[in-house]
Amino acid sequence: MAKVSISMVIMTYTLTNELEEIAYNSALSYRDQVDELIITEDGGKFSNKLRDISDIYIYGKNNVGFTANVNRGWRISSGEYTMIVNSDTYLSEGKLKDLCVSGFVTSPVIENQYTEGLAGSFFVVPKEVRDERDYLIEQMKTYSSDIEYYYRVKDIFKTIESVKIYHEMARTVSEAGLEGGAEQEKDKKIYQKLIEKGKAAHEKA
Repeated sequence: MAKVSISMVIMTYTLTNELEEIAYNSALSYRDQVDELIITEDGGKFSNKLRDISDIYIYGKNNVGFTANVNRGWRISSGEYTMIVNSDTYLSEGKLKDLCVSGFVTSPVIENQYTEGLAGSFFVVPKEVRDERDYLIEQMKTYSSDIEYYYRVKDIFKTIESVKIYHEMARTVSEAGLEGGAEQEKDKKIYQKLIEKGKAAHEKA
């Protein structure tokens, strides 16, 4: 059987040495199971550690927000499957290749956080699905874009029970002062406007 070509995109916002270490340990936990590791830095410090562990290291001097940072790594990924992964997650159990299911978007189980549906901190998209259903909507800078994407692919989504990750929840957004509050409310309003204009997927009543 031919080897599955797996790309992984890890988004970072390296504001502190602690966040750099968290991101490095995250990448290290996945590194030997992916063919291409892309790390995208969104306006924090340039990290030699993260550059050295990755195949492609993108340093963005200006902070463009989580969603745009996801997309710039995702757009250049070359694998048949691309894993979109938060920098505060770690592999606990299982083989990443089990998340690669033709025609389906998948997520692992988050062992310390119940998530019904797509896990925004770790989801996997085959190339053919990406080409058909596109990337995240960048008008939503930090929040809601992963929720919208879930509704866009809900008909072809599945959770893979054999793979488990641990999530140090909201470490980066907390450090950046973006946990909840004004930014979340702003993105919610943008999402609602996109729904009203018929430009965003949503849960049907």
